[in-house]
Amino acid sequence: METLHIQKIETQRDALGALLWRNAESKALYRRVVGGLAWPRGNRPGALVALVEHLHPQPGQDMRRVEVAAEFADADPGQLLRKASHWAETLHCRALMTDLSAPEMQLAFDYNDGRARLRLPQLDLGMPPAMNGSRDFAAYHRLMERRTRSIKTLFYGERSMVAREYNSRQLQDFSRPVENFPVVAAFLWALGAIDLDAPTEAGVANLASRHRAADPVAGY
Repeated sequence: METLHIQKIETQRDALGALLWRNAESKALYRRVVGGLAWPRGNRPGALVALVEHLHPQPGQDMRRVEVAAEFADADPGQLLRKASHWAETLHCRALMTDLSAPEMQLAFDYNDGRARLRLPQLDLGMPPAMNGSRDFAAYHRLMERRTRSIKTLFYGERSMVAREYNSRQLQDFSRPVENFPVVAAFLWALGAIDLDAPTEAGVANLASRHRAADPVAGY
């Protein structure tokens, strides 16, 4: 199931040559577009979530607005990888945070290898940054709370799978591996990349590269 809150994102350069992202419909400018990829777990399908961070801070604040741009859930890892490639084209969502230690990563390596042979762009998969040395559910949850408890700087959009999944979590869930809840995991990993990683001069083109693992066959 796919929900697109933003249909298309384009890129442009500012007066100084820095890379920006622009909503093709609203013309809103973004500083970053970052995705999260979580593999299926148990009876829960895997998930892709793309977030956008607005270019300028909200008035009177030092934090920028973050929105859920797109959401996708599917039990087939191959469908997740193909959708990620599609979003790389339509949403310019190039950096994907994921659990590089997951056994499904071999599928991702094989997928990228196949695209390389066809001279197609490969997925840039990286480990999400740690929150105070931790990648636990509770640690990442603090990032979400910081953006929603007082002044709201995080927006899900209508009929959001992320909002529905997050609101259905119980207190005891925060002590469980975040990977057990793929929609939530994909969202929090992308949010972590925005809130814990400063953007490079060229935006997020190399964001995942700073955290990624080498392909055991083809290297980087």
